[in-house]
Amino acid sequence: GGGVWASRANKHKPWLEPTYHGIITENDNAVLLDPPLIALDKDAPLRFAGEICGFKIHGQNVPFDAVVVDKSTGEGLIRSKEKLDCELQKDYTFTIQAYDCGKGPDGANVKKSHKATVHIQVNDVNEYAPVFREKSYKATVVEGKQYDSILRVEAVDADCSPQFSQICSYEIVTPDVPFAIDKDGYIKNTEKLNYGKEHQYKLTVTAYDCGKRRAAEDVLVKVSIKPTCTPGWQGWNNRIEYEPGTGTLALFPNVRLETCEESVASVQATVELETGHIGKGCDRDTYSEKSLHQLCGAASGTAELLPSPSGSLNWTVGLPTDNGHDSDQVFEFNGTQAVRVPDGVVSVNPKEPFTISVWMRHGPFGRKKETILCSSDKTDMNRHHYSLYVHGCRLVFLLRQDPSEEKKYKPAEFHWKLNQVCDEEWHHFVLNVEFPSVTLYVDGVSHEPFSVTEDYPLHPSKIETQLVVGACWQ
Repeated sequence: GGGVWASRANKHKPWLEPTYHGIITENDNAVLLDPPLIALDKDAPLRFAGEICGFKIHGQNVPFDAVVVDKSTGEGLIRSKEKLDCELQKDYTFTIQAYDCGKGPDGANVKKSHKATVHIQVNDVNEYAPVFREKSYKATVVEGKQYDSILRVEAVDADCSPQFSQICSYEIVTPDVPFAIDKDGYIKNTEKLNYGKEHQYKLTVTAYDCGKRRAAEDVLVKVSIKPTCTPGWQGWNNRIEYEPGTGTLALFPNVRLETCEESVASVQATVELETGHIGKGCDRDTYSEKSLHQLCGAASGTAELLPSPSGSLNWTVGLPTDNGHDSDQVFEFNGTQAVRVPDGVVSVNPKEPFTISVWMRHGPFGRKKETILCSSDKTDMNRHHYSLYVHGCRLVFLLRQDPSEEKKYKPAEFHWKLNQVCDEEWHHFVLNVEFPSVTLYVDGVSHEPFSVTEDYPLHPSKIETQLVVGACWQ
């Protein structure tokens, strides 16, 4: 037998794919590889020379090893040597080599493959519960007043993935109290409070992450009620409209000082004028958006939805602006105005890639949904085909698929939670849509959605759509 093996040369070295991608769940040791780990050797089916005897991993402090499952087929697997922690390290990259069994049973003349690259991602397990940033919260409100927001509680989660580290909801555990809490942790009163009925409310609040895991410890919130009378200036407005050239204007003709029947020795008042407008704080670009498209070679099909009014491009007439003409005008939307984009300006096919870009400055003013862009049915059913809107500090993009024979759930609503959405600073938002993938770029930095919900494609219909900026047509 030995003489036969010696006469057979080991001509070929094993072959591996150049790159492997793997997934492992933290606290597990099995790695799922794509493609599977299989080493091929052209010396097969010879014994030894055509068989795979082992794999070798290269890299510093790599917590994985590789073993041969079947010598003749070259099949192997990678497993972790220890339990991995996604919170400490989310991914690993190393190289791997396969080597055959040489000429014979003595293992002489072993040949090794090239080094293949292996990328392994550690998937998160929802092992951490939400934890509140503060041990307790307190606030004071005036009786008889309805507040949009009294205070905010905030919990954080130490898990590494967006799903398990994001806080998806808050809940007031205390029953029968006149308060409500939203998914961002803002607490408001649901009815006007009465100091005579209750001086202070104690609420127990809990939080849930997006994996529905409850906070390790609930938090106590104390809301104190103050009687109505509060010393201070009354009867004045912090916003004053003044038209240049109209002469003297009394700033506070109806102002009065409420002392709540207390004696006052002296009064000192300071008035500060803030000349804010909707373009304030924006470093205006030298070039208009249209000029930038030409300079940077943008696609010819690019359509401007808010052009400066001129000639046939007149649908933005009447919108509040900053009156700037150095580059592009800045338009203001406060929930009371919107513009219809004429038919034919934009044509979007959800199956084909398209991009939406917008400069936006938005503050944390409201808790209601605020529409940026919306395409919906002109008549009858009021279905939304696609829309981009803001909800608190969340940016949400809705994209419903056109009718198809395939009645399957498909990605339809993409959610991002970013400070840039509500920090009252100018930011450049770009949505790159290549269904089913949607990527958001904010000031050139990409952000993956933290939540994606699915829906069925729309039902067949011959109803035309209407594109609106600032609202949805219905």
